[in-house]
Amino acid sequence: MFKNIVATIGNIKKSTGLIKCCALDPRRYHPRLLHLGFFVESPRNISKDKSWTSPAISSKYEVITEKNSPIIEHTADEMKYEVVEEKYPILSDEYDGINLERGKHGVFDIEDLVDLLQRENSKNIFVATVPKDINFVEYICVVSGRSKRHIRALAEFVRKVYKKKCYKTDQLPRIEGKDSDEWMALDLGNIALHIFSDKAREVYDLETLWAVGPEYDEKMTQKSDVVDIFENYSAYLKDLKPLG
Repeated sequence: MFKNIVATIGNIKKSTGLIKCCALDPRRYHPRLLHLGFFVESPRNISKDKSWTSPAISSKYEVITEKNSPIIEHTADEMKYEVVEEKYPILSDEYDGINLERGKHGVFDIEDLVDLLQRENSKNIFVATVPKDINFVEYICVVSGRSKRHIRALAEFVRKVYKKKCYKTDQLPRIEGKDSDEWMALDLGNIALHIFSDKAREVYDLETLWAVGPEYDEKMTQKSDVVDIFENYSAYLKDLKPLG
């Protein structure tokens, strides 16, 4: 019986030696032995790259590491980011909440244009009806942009939505004042839209011209013929240049 025990221990030692050899030299033994040897030799010390992410996770989520994580120096900066996110919520679709059907009185009905301008965070929206005998447009709409980039972005996005809403027979509007940092305008057919900086809007004061009439507007007191004023309105607007 003692001999049998000694023989068994010897066999175990041989097996252990075989397993260690398999782990050190995988070319000498069967792959199944290699796998077994590696598992038995160091079951708790299998190293794994800390930056490794499973394909299922990496395909759906961005892995935040030291290289791509945002650097926030102060708590005040973090609060600033939170305020911006609340003020300008991220929309799932560029045209979310926008009526893309053509209007009844033009490509844009005035209500749809106002909704769009509010959605895009324009300031101080002013709308005035134009007398029919002037034969110009039905409405004048004046808004303020929050910056030079915002003025341009508003004009381009209104034109972009116009293209979505219009028929093939409708003429696409041209953006006037592209070279200006203070003013841009679009003739939408039934609506004349003017986008100003705060400074330029105060100087040119179109609200007074259209709300109270040229006879009460200090800039137009020299003019006597109302129709002549509005017929030359485009020339008046073309004189708008970036303010120094």
